[in-house]
Amino acid sequence: MHRLRPATDADAALLAEVAFAATSGQGRMPAGVDETAWRTEFEGWSRESVADPTTDLAVVEVDGRGAGRLRVSRTADSVELNGIQLHPDIQNRGVGTAIITTLKSEAARRDVPLRLHVERDNPNARRLYDRLGFVRTGGDDKEDVMEWSKAAEQNRLWNAEVAQRYDTPGVGMFAEDVLGPTVERLAGLAGGGRALEFAIGTGRVAVPLSEYGVPVSGIEFSDAMLEQLRTKADADTIPVVTGDMATARVPGEFSLVYLVFNTIANLLTQEEQVACFRNAARHLSPGGRFVIELWVPELRRLPPGTPATVGTADPGYILLDTYDVLKQHVVSHHFHFSEGTEAQLFRTPHRYIWPAELDLMAQLAGFTLESRHADWTTTEFTADSPSHVSVYRLPS
Repeated sequence: MHRLRPATDADAALLAEVAFAATSGQGRMPAGVDETAWRTEFEGWSRESVADPTTDLAVVEVDGRGAGRLRVSRTADSVELNGIQLHPDIQNRGVGTAIITTLKSEAARRDVPLRLHVERDNPNARRLYDRLGFVRTGGDDKEDVMEWSKAAEQNRLWNAEVAQRYDTPGVGMFAEDVLGPTVERLAGLAGGGRALEFAIGTGRVAVPLSEYGVPVSGIEFSDAMLEQLRTKADADTIPVVTGDMATARVPGEFSLVYLVFNTIANLLTQEEQVACFRNAARHLSPGGRFVIELWVPELRRLPPGTPATVGTADPGYILLDTYDVLKQHVVSHHFHFSEGTEAQLFRTPHRYIWPAELDLMAQLAGFTLESRHADWTTTEFTADSPSHVSVYRLPS
């Protein structure tokens, strides 16, 4: 566990110690450096940063002691990570990843990029930023400029290759015995009004629902998934706004907003998930419904000390889910393979939600729970149900 607190002038020596230890530990301190002069200069720079109103300088505390420094600046157009250093004693404990993940959430909430500079002679930091989804956008012979944005992240996850193999007509989630009840139930819940699908994807549900006679619009972040949808329906038939389902607005009012196949879990923070409910409420007319299809977390299958479960083990396909129960995060690892020795891996991150937590999110957005069933055919929901279809309604 870690916490951040604003740095003061009294922390200058501590911040210099962290910076010196971290830089030396990486082998990046120049040979023959005058340590006293180096620390004095760094302490002076830290005091200037404390007084600078355009930046936030923080001390990273781990186990109750100062062990790191974080410097961030914020503008209307971006969040800038100006510097993060951790004492070698606390490195490789996930602290840096947790801090940067929080900054990514802030940038996503503000709909701006998270930017940083990384020196060319700091390969460990570069590997971390690569792993966290940053891409190089510029630089020179000494450092690279890197950037992360939610839009770029979604397009990286749901790219053209994924979109092209996403549709499996007639089988799996595209099977008629899956789609038929889904479309029929949604059409009934729409009550003759317009429907809006959050994360419409390639139109697995939207296309047959539109053909059923329900006017459907959508929101989608992935350009590649939207391009795949456009091979089935044009923009006049199913208009789509490109953007984040937690914030994007579609013109007009709807009697139904829906999210299928666990998609709300693609929002990786509780804050974003609550915002998704509020965005649904903004689009609905009085008495309108918000429908969510979501799996129930399988933690009863997770023995103490075991970090993963095998969800599927079919010929040619294995699904492995790894859990971080502290953050309610799960990463689904999809392995596709044939008779050879090689396999393709596709990973998707999620934040799982308990049904009771979902109901509280709904209350915060002004909804009440109208019904909950185990599937689209209104099977009774029980403690053993692996998923649920929950219908929330606004007051009339």
